[in-house]
Amino acid sequence: MTDLLGLAAIVPASAGACCTVGAWRPGRAVDVVAAVVMVAAMVDGAFGPRVLPGVLWFVVLALLAVVVAAVHRVQSASGASGASGASGASGASGSDGRPGSAPAVRVASAHGRFGRLHAALGLLVMGALGVGMAHDPGMSGMAGVGVHGHGGAVAMTWQVVLGGLTVGYLLLTAHMVRDGIRRRTRALPVVETLAMGIAVAVMAAAMA
Repeated sequence: MTDLLGLAAIVPASAGACCTVGAWRPGRAVDVVAAVVMVAAMVDGAFGPRVLPGVLWFVVLALLAVVVAAVHRVQSASGASGASGASGASGASGSDGRPGSAPAVRVASAHGRFGRLHAALGLLVMGALGVGMAHDPGMSGMAGVGVHGHGGAVAMTWQVVLGGLTVGYLLLTAHMVRDGIRRRTRALPVVETLAMGIAVAVMAAAMA
């Protein structure tokens, strides 16, 4: 059953990756690379023998999550500086052209605010779930040590942290999808977010 759910999770993850590729624009190359690598890690885990151990896939996905977050920070900083310059130039006349009137403030969508956070967190969660579902040699022995030895506390802590990350990711997914539907934004980002949330939920169910 676990293997079947692992295979089933590849379908929505692949759909989400296709949406990421379809929404590609300058500055989002790292998102496309991360999505493709994540699907590759899931396929490698579902069809043995593995090309890379699950732990190594987790390291790769974690590094990509850091890169995604760093790129988002740099792009946000450059965008904020550009926006502040534009608002400073138009601040004297205001949004309607009259002196003293306040400029209009547009609230960013949830996808605009949390899109890269959602992508980075998804990479971490998928990598961690992949480790839990791995059938690497020695995993059974490690599990036995975790139950009967000092590794029990470490294994329990790992499960708690993983559970918290998964729940947080799914809540963020629900918030972003709800906000996208309410604002009637473009369908592609909403489908991408929903597909990745479904993939994580299926992977988590396989771990249960």
